[in-house]
Amino acid sequence: MAECRLFLLSRLDELMNSHWNIWSSSRLNAGLLLSWVLFVSNSSFATDRFDLPRLSDHATISLVTYSPGDELYTAFGHSSIRVRDDAQEIDRLYNYGTFDFETDAFYIKFAQGDLLYQLSVGLSNAEINERGSLGQGVTESILNFNSDQRQAMFSELETNLLPENRFYRYDFILDNCSTRVRDIFEKVWGHPVADPSIGKVTFRQMLDPYFLRIPWIRFGVYLLLGARIDRLVTPREACYLPFNLERAVQESSTEAGPLGRKPIMIYRPQPLPSVPWYFRPEFVFWTLLLFWIACWVIRGYSASAVLSGLVFLAFGAVGTFLVVFAANTFHWETYDNWNLGWLVPTHLLVGVGLIFLNRSSRSWVRAYLGIALAEIALFLLASPWLPQQFHHAIYPLAILLGWRCAIELCRKPHQEILR
Repeated sequence: MAECRLFLLSRLDELMNSHWNIWSSSRLNAGLLLSWVLFVSNSSFATDRFDLPRLSDHATISLVTYSPGDELYTAFGHSSIRVRDDAQEIDRLYNYGTFDFETDAFYIKFAQGDLLYQLSVGLSNAEINERGSLGQGVTESILNFNSDQRQAMFSELETNLLPENRFYRYDFILDNCSTRVRDIFEKVWGHPVADPSIGKVTFRQMLDPYFLRIPWIRFGVYLLLGARIDRLVTPREACYLPFNLERAVQESSTEAGPLGRKPIMIYRPQPLPSVPWYFRPEFVFWTLLLFWIACWVIRGYSASAVLSGLVFLAFGAVGTFLVVFAANTFHWETYDNWNLGWLVPTHLLVGVGLIFLNRSSRSWVRAYLGIALAEIALFLLASPWLPQQFHHAIYPLAILLGWRCAIELCRKPHQEILR
């Protein structure tokens, strides 16, 4: 009885997810329908036990993979599980990547890594056609499951839809919509699902191709994520990206054969917009640095302490944000961030000192600038050997910071501060 009730309720969930615009305009209808389902499940099936519908011999379980989309939340693609049985009029798409925007303190919980994601279900064709219409490619790989494995998968998915099972704390790398699919495949199949062709590559290097068209997001991610994502990925961990999960399904096999068949292309991916090379961070920051130095030379090497102070305030603020964010989040990817080697939070104090303190009160500032200049030089020299990969655009910024240190250190006592 419980399993039948679960299936009926999940069918309701499927309908409400697929036609939410209808239900949201008439919550009374949804409430009446829910009451009817609960009534049926508690009365009509009270005397007889019904299990989940038994899938026919022609039923299929498949992995559906979406290519990256234009929106940031679709930048890495997506993975879903499709259960199809035309004889039972079942065609359901299970998705581990949904969340509720109405959650209290949504953005705070998202930043803290405390936002609960959930398994949802919808009508397969509606979801697939929607993604295709948005320009995402859609492929489907049918799994080589026998009838018992297909039924076990169906049962696992329906059980995971229970309110007490459907929610989980999302982890961008270790526990996401793709790794959840990998895990349930392994549970039913009984063998590891891994991408042995991944080679020696880090998590950061795996993400890089997805950021090429959105370089400013890539720059921000490089600043935010620390050294822990610069370790080598295991073949099983590589499945955290949908494309690698799809490849793992093809390459994971036993003596009985591979887990999945060759993917079928349902929709071809459309080209995605990208940023021109002259708007990319590397070009912008190098141009800014060279232009600023040229202006400094043209002006006879005169410089403003206020401008130096603003530079230190900006860089110190970014460093402070990195520290505060990492100290208040479950996102372990932000820990051990070597960008703090040049984005030092105490730069804030120097910025305040350069702008607001008079010369006689700034002796400590001069000492700090000497230490900061040496530290920046050491960071630039050592960065290729540090355990973290850095974005190339940080180098003109670090040089800019060191240059402003040198300017203030070389300022002669009789020089007035240009404000």
